[in-house]
Amino acid sequence: MKFEITKSMENKINRWDKCEAKDVTGAKFAYIFIPTSLGLVIKVQCDVCKRELLLTEDD
Repeated sequence: MKFEITKSMENKINRWDKCEAKDVTGAKFAYIFIPTSLGLVIKVQCDVCKRELLLTEDD
C-alpha cells in the first residue's frame, strides 16, 4: 500500500500551519493514514499545538 500527500493536500497544510517548530530539524507534523473499508482517512497532527487537520479528499 502506498501513502501519498498530493500537491493540493500540501497546499492545505501550508495554509493551516501557524506553529513554529521547536527542534533544529524543523519537524513538527505527524502524518496519520488510516485505511478503512470505505477508503483512506488522512490526518496531520501538529506536534507543537496538537491540532489536527483532516485531509481526506471527497471524491
